[in-house]
Amino acid sequence: MALGEETRSRVMAWLKLALPLAALGLLSVLFLLARPAAPPEPPAWLAERGETVRDGERVAGPTFATMTEDGTDLMLSARTARPEGAGRAAVEALRGTARLPDGSTIRLAARSGVLDDAAAEARLSGGVQIESSTGYRLEAERLTLDFDRLRMESGGPVAGEGPAGQLTAGRLLVEGGGDARGARLLFTDGVKLLYDPDG
Repeated sequence: MALGEETRSRVMAWLKLALPLAALGLLSVLFLLARPAAPPEPPAWLAERGETVRDGERVAGPTFATMTEDGTDLMLSARTARPEGAGRAAVEALRGTARLPDGSTIRLAARSGVLDDAAAEARLSGGVQIESSTGYRLEAERLTLDFDRLRMESGGPVAGEGPAGQLTAGRLLVEGGGDARGARLLFTDGVKLLYDPDG
């Protein structure tokens, strides 16, 4: 039995009103029943770095590696790093190793420092220990290390021991490394050496 034109118009008008209202009702129910999702667990590699998760401004255990123009393999690592602006980071408990083309090495350790990518250098401070495979063990208050080529400069007094005995100097400059002679340690500004004939 066909519906009359008037009945069909009434049904269509009622459906136009009822269907949107039903849709709104369903959406309201969904929002009311939905439970807030638990915050996602941090990735395993991030959870292991507690300080990174805690304050979001530090990186635990960062490592920086580069090859200088003269062929020196330079690697730096730290306990923590904190961004300080574009291309700069303050680091704590810094360790470094420079492996020269001739096979010799220079090891560094410092309580703190700044890695400056824009200036292509690291500025170590808080007491710096310098140890070379050629027999030098030195200490300085601060040291600047270039990333482009092998160059380290104390910028202040340095003291320690070498193959010839105890020494002190107002300044230390380490450079070279691109040839068979390896690195050259230059002591200047008032050098004192207590010679030890036994080595």
